[in-house]
Amino acid sequence: MPDEPPPIPDDLVAELTALAETVAARGDHADVAARLEWLIDTLILRGQLPASFKKLAAKVKPGERSVVRLATFRDKYAVASPDIDCAARIPLCGARCCSFEVTLSAQDVVERRVPFDVMRPYALPRDNGRCVCMDETGACTIYEHRPGACRAYDCRHDARVWLDFEARIPAPRG
Repeated sequence: MPDEPPPIPDDLVAELTALAETVAARGDHADVAARLEWLIDTLILRGQLPASFKKLAAKVKPGERSVVRLATFRDKYAVASPDIDCAARIPLCGARCCSFEVTLSAQDVVERRVPFDVMRPYALPRDNGRCVCMDETGACTIYEHRPGACRAYDCRHDARVWLDFEARIPAPRG
């Protein structure tokens, strides 16, 4: 008999069930679908997704999603940032993370402190492939209000940024 995954808390089971029901009931459900996918992925990675919940993933049909994508951060100010001295490394890495796609959260949109691209809802706009919130030195002009994805990002093991973070060797530009 295969090993059963460790049990998941009742509140998480309730959240999964409620999200799956909401996804099934709404035509425009990209925000809820993203939360459901994140929860399911997390449980899979932890080895905690019971077989009975695997069918929940099937309720999220990619062809029926809205083009609006919102990040799932509930409170970006509660997101812990990695302990990295970015200012000291920007001359080396060139703030490469500021060329990555960043999807905003509902909180970002409501606050109106972070610009977004209406033609690519709701993405942080870019100019010549770089975040529009960078100044000429590479510093972030909206640092206190930056999106959750920017707060959570940890470049230390990202091969697009560093060959060796500790030795301060940036990856070749590609």
